[in-house]
Amino acid sequence: MKYLIRNAISLLITAVVVITSVVIPVSADSGITLPVNEAMTFVNSMGAGWNLGNSFDSHNCTWLSDKLDYEAGWCGVKASRALIKTVKNAGFNTIRIPVTWYDHVDSAFNIDSAWMNRVAEVTDWCLEEGLYVILDVHHDVLHNWYYPSSSELQSSTAYLKKVWEQIADKFRDYSEKVIFEPINEPRLVDTDYEWWYNPYSIPEEVKDSLECINLLNQTALDAIRASGGNNASRYVLVGGYDTDGTWKGALSQYFRLPSDTVSNRLIVDAHIYGTSKLDELEGLYKTFTSKGVPAVISEYGLDSGGYDYIGQEASAVQIMREFGTYARERGISVVLWDNNYGESGQAGHKFIDRASASVVTGSILYEFTKANGPAVFATVDSIAAIPDQIYTGAEIKPALTVMSGSTVLAEGSDYTVAYSDNINIGTATVTITGKGSYTGTLTAAFNIVAVAVPPTVTAVTPGDGQVRLTWDAVAGAAKYAVSVYEDGKYTVLTKTLKTTAYTAKNLTNGKEYKFLVQAYVNGKWSSTDTKNLISAVPISTIPTVTVTAGDGQVTLKWDAVPDASKYAVSIYEDGKYTVLTKTLKTTAYTAKN
Repeated sequence: MKYLIRNAISLLITAVVVITSVVIPVSADSGITLPVNEAMTFVNSMGAGWNLGNSFDSHNCTWLSDKLDYEAGWCGVKASRALIKTVKNAGFNTIRIPVTWYDHVDSAFNIDSAWMNRVAEVTDWCLEEGLYVILDVHHDVLHNWYYPSSSELQSSTAYLKKVWEQIADKFRDYSEKVIFEPINEPRLVDTDYEWWYNPYSIPEEVKDSLECINLLNQTALDAIRASGGNNASRYVLVGGYDTDGTWKGALSQYFRLPSDTVSNRLIVDAHIYGTSKLDELEGLYKTFTSKGVPAVISEYGLDSGGYDYIGQEASAVQIMREFGTYARERGISVVLWDNNYGESGQAGHKFIDRASASVVTGSILYEFTKANGPAVFATVDSIAAIPDQIYTGAEIKPALTVMSGSTVLAEGSDYTVAYSDNINIGTATVTITGKGSYTGTLTAAFNIVAVAVPPTVTAVTPGDGQVRLTWDAVAGAAKYAVSVYEDGKYTVLTKTLKTTAYTAKNLTNGKEYKFLVQAYVNGKWSSTDTKNLISAVPISTIPTVTVTAGDGQVTLKWDAVPDASKYAVSIYEDGKYTVLTKTLKTTAYTAKN
């Protein structure tokens, strides 16, 4: 019957959608301004980090009789003081110690003291090296322990509360360099939604889980704060679904930071794996760090399943240096995932060999820790001796050593200066010719080579098979170009554009595209740096409709379209449409008579 009616009369439903997203592209030397507060400074000091992965988080190692041996069950070797020293000497400021607890509790959720003491022992080694330490609850997201669903919320709350009460008690008097991470990658394990769900039509089961994760984060935080001591103001990492850093997790409309009894002590937690993920950092920057809420990528790698870091070290260096720099510019510290697995030609996550306590990817660690190290720089109030021009607000980079509140500049050393006069952005080299500490104005002369400013994209509007980009005009620009970036190369869509808007068409809905907008000024195009890429996903605005036939009427129901402000229903007959309604706010309509 439904088929016959739909052949006789076609009903058209359209949705009026307005989707506006402001995106601010940032060049490497633009000197992003971040809010300054105690929490942002703390995360900056954490610098680059390293994961003691597949160690204390190993679980279900039923072939081992002594559960203290679980520490080596997956990675093959227990942590040593020499290993911790190697991590420190490799340039890291932070170690994350993932811990799975459920294998080490009794029926009342009391943690085995020997296991707790071993975790504390390794934590002590890290602190003795001056490292920050992140402790978490890692692979406990399982039925019968904690599971983010309403049906298991009561038992999950009891488990997390009891476990965190004990962890907090053990580390109550430890310094603030110990950071707690309540739950790792909370998700609906062993379901179709474990690692992905449709953001445009979120299943009720997932919505329920997203809210349960908020409640479980609150439970853990309350237990930590209630333990007193230094835990009353300890920093706590808080993540969303899968500890994902995009719309699925921390950027979800359903994610919220828990209520805290102290200000500026919560850090947004996210995991990022992949070779082209700068857009995810940009999302965290726009949503959190640009507003003074710090963020940490507590797990990072070039692929979740592993990467041949040893055999492809050179390519990994380039990608990870860029990622580390991009994150640091946006106030984000990054912690590499290391599981002690992988040789040359193998996909793994080994940067430091556990057995020998030796670095196996030296150039990667050197470049990455330098790129994502604590940001320290001197502010130059003015740069003079340039005819008719004074540049202000510039910075001296790279990071400089700070002593007694003053910045010490080495004699005869070259420093790169970023400058801007609101028209031109570029870099120049300054050689310091005198010894001394500079705390005020530094005056230096140099030659400037101006480059075209990349356009500031102000709106990205996804549509059905298309994406519209809008940007601010660049002073002196003769024309603009728009390209799409894929598989490491640019494809030019247009390079003769005279306007400040462009619609890319014939795109695939649901696929992520990366666009570059360039300005042509004084015979030169602005940078093709991948840091200026703008990401967007075209979406269909055509509702999915079900039809129910009745006596002299037809009832239509459809799924909500994200951000739709209203819906229209029309009847199509004899080659034309007759509008029945175009102000509908609900997702159902009955056509009568």
